[in-house]
Amino acid sequence: MGTMVVGIFPDHDSLVKLTDVLTSNGFSADKLRVISSETPTDHLIRTGIQFTYSGEAEYSAIGSGGGIITAMGGTSVPGLTEYNPSLETIESRPSVEDLLVELNIPGSRFEGYAKALDDERSVAGYPAGANVEKVKPLFASAGGNPVDVF
Repeated sequence: MGTMVVGIFPDHDSLVKLTDVLTSNGFSADKLRVISSETPTDHLIRTGIQFTYSGEAEYSAIGSGGGIITAMGGTSVPGLTEYNPSLETIESRPSVEDLLVELNIPGSRFEGYAKALDDERSVAGYPAGANVEKVKPLFASAGGNPVDVF
């Protein structure tokens, strides 16, 4: 039997509940790994969880390449200060499959977990070690469905 407890969660509120039940039962939230297409809430960031964003990069968030004063160029000097970032200049993220492998999810189960991420749900995993039987019900009580051990 494996020791990684993995669950699919409907939203970030259920992940907040998961971090709360883990810590109130003596488990460290910073071992929790979460894959989500949603940006984490401030509360989730403060818990120390290991968060991985699985969504598509948003072109609007990359930058306009505008100058200092205006978005139309401002005081930029052609060839010296112009810079138009593109997706190619941003370090590539691991694939969803790579992220699922990190949670010990077998390839035969990728489709269901990938679909959950596509449906804007989150996948969380916790390396429970010998505490699998204590951690698994905590995942379920926080809204994890299904909850598996790999």
